[in-house]
Amino acid sequence: MTSTNEPERLHETVMALVVARDFQDGDVVNLGVGLPLECANVLPEDREILLHSELGLLGFGPVITDHTLADPYVTMVGNLPVTTLPGTSFMSHDESFAMIRGGHLDVAVLGGLQVDRHGNLANTQFEGKPAGNLGGAPDLAYGAKRTIILMRHTTHDGSPKILEDCTLPLTTPRCVDRIVTDVAVMDIEGGAIILREFAPGWTPEAIQSITAARLTVAPDVRELSL
Repeated sequence: MTSTNEPERLHETVMALVVARDFQDGDVVNLGVGLPLECANVLPEDREILLHSELGLLGFGPVITDHTLADPYVTMVGNLPVTTLPGTSFMSHDESFAMIRGGHLDVAVLGGLQVDRHGNLANTQFEGKPAGNLGGAPDLAYGAKRTIILMRHTTHDGSPKILEDCTLPLTTPRCVDRIVTDVAVMDIEGGAIILREFAPGWTPEAIQSITAARLTVAPDVRELSL
C-alpha cells in the first residue's frame, strides 16, 4: 500500500495524457491491455494518430462505453468495442501481425509488471503463476520502433516495479524506451534509467525512495506538464 504521507499520485487519465502528448502526426500506435487502453480516449486533436489492433483494425477511434451502440465485431484487444472512423481499415490476423513484425508500428504502449535498467520487460506472468499469457506482447515490444511502458510505479503492497534486474520471467529483453508511471517519466538509455519528469508534489529523492533501480536525474529534469 502507498504511504498516506506521500504526495498525490497521477490519475490514470493524466498518465495516458502524458503518453499521448508525445505521439507524432501520422504515428501508427498499438495500445496494450489495461492502463494503455486509456490513451485511445485522450489522443491529441491536432494530430492524426492511427490506432492499430492485433485483432485486425487500423485507424479506429475511442472506446465505446455505451454497449447499446457497440458493434460486437469491431473490438480492440481486451474485446473492448471501439468507434470506426472514416478510413478505418480491416485486415486479417496474419496481416496485422505482419505489420507488427515488419517494423511498421511507430509506438507500442504496454502495461508492465516489472521493468529494469536494461530495458527488459516482464508483463505476462505473475510470481507463482505456472504459465504466462503472452499474446502479442513479445511481438509488439520488440517490433515497434518505440516501446513505452505505462504502469503504476509500485505494486498494491508498495513493492517496487522498476528494478536493477527483473525477477519475473521476461516477456521481451531490452525493448523498453520509456516508462510513464503515476509519479514519473523515465527514459532507458545505455543501461541507465533517466528521470525526465516528476509528478507535482514529488521530488527526485522521493521517487528514488520507491524505486529499486538507481535513477539518473536528467540535468533538465522538471515537474510534469501537459
